[in-house]
Amino acid sequence: MKQRPILISAILLTLIVEIILMILVYNKVGTERLPSQIGRLIVQFILIFWVLNSKSNIGLFLLVAYHIFTAILGLNAKASTALLGQFLIAFHIIIGIVIYFHDWIEIKIGIKKIE
Repeated sequence: MKQRPILISAILLTLIVEIILMILVYNKVGTERLPSQIGRLIVQFILIFWVLNSKSNIGLFLLVAYHIFTAILGLNAKASTALLGQFLIAFHIIIGIVIYFHDWIEIKIGIKKIE
């Protein structure tokens, strides 16, 4: 696996936010939404393992598409007007962009050398 600190940091941040959201929703709603949240987490884990263990960019593209799609779905959610809803929409868009352009960001900040 190549050294990709920006990609790995973005993925870790995504997992941390997702787990915190699962805990918050569980504390507020209970087990009602837990199956769908666990399903989302499993999909993310599958895509993350695909990205980190494959030389192909298909997994990377699908992970970015997942984040952008989640942000688009968040626009139509009832809670999208709340501050947390707006934060999550922005978070998914920004994380999607960071994941997609991680190579360029690493080159620009000097972590990765152009080969």
